[in-house]
Amino acid sequence: MRRKNNALYIDLENIPSGLDLKILFEELTLKHNESPEEENIFVIKMACGNSKAIKKMEKQLAEYNFVIRDTPSITTNYKNRADLIISLEALETIIINTPVIDRYVFITSDSDFTVIMEALRKYGKEVYLVTKEMVSDKAIFNNSCDEILILESFMPKPKIEEPKDSSVPKSKKEEKQDPSHIKKIDRMVEDLAKKVIESFDPDSWQLVSYVGVKFHQMDKSRMIERSSYRSLGNLLAKLEQDKFLARKINEKGHPEIRKVLS
Repeated sequence: MRRKNNALYIDLENIPSGLDLKILFEELTLKHNESPEEENIFVIKMACGNSKAIKKMEKQLAEYNFVIRDTPSITTNYKNRADLIISLEALETIIINTPVIDRYVFITSDSDFTVIMEALRKYGKEVYLVTKEMVSDKAIFNNSCDEILILESFMPKPKIEEPKDSSVPKSKKEEKQDPSHIKKIDRMVEDLAKKVIESFDPDSWQLVSYVGVKFHQMDKSRMIERSSYRSLGNLLAKLEQDKFLARKINEKGHPEIRKVLS
């Protein structure tokens, strides 16, 4: 089993207090490995925020053995130094280099962290960002990290009580997500896939696996998983149905695609 050292930093004042660390750690441990032989070890766990923000998550942080730093406000507009403290802590790991950190995970919605994120990538480190969906498509975030995870995915879903009177219909919001929001995401991933495909030589066939790699480089927040398509395979099937692309199986049995020439 190959060990992969992770450093995880939480900016407590820029995340919702409903974050469930158990769900987050399970996701990072089980789904983000380069191979089955790789094991994620969380060697650094640090959370910064003011006393009010700490109190909301104190029990969880203690259970996962986080180092907690109280960062009181230093200005009248409640600005603290959490971003500076976390950034310096992360940079120090590069200087000391013991233990060697392979992946850095920042949980925040503050774009100030992109400075240290960019610096860590310069040193060949893998950088993850866990942030709110509403800011996940910011260019500055997508250009400063390798992977973006949606913070709301790690919050327990509220339980909806069934109406006592079975004749009372459920609201549309209870039955499904906002359809206009889903349609917006669908259009975004469709446009993104088309841009990726159009970037290739129109006379050359491309492996679907390679298309997937290029698509993920453009979709670091994994919008595809929040769309009605759910996967790139389903999206490519739709584009094939729309006659935007053609598909074939090569001599090795691998699927390939290219844009349909008009």
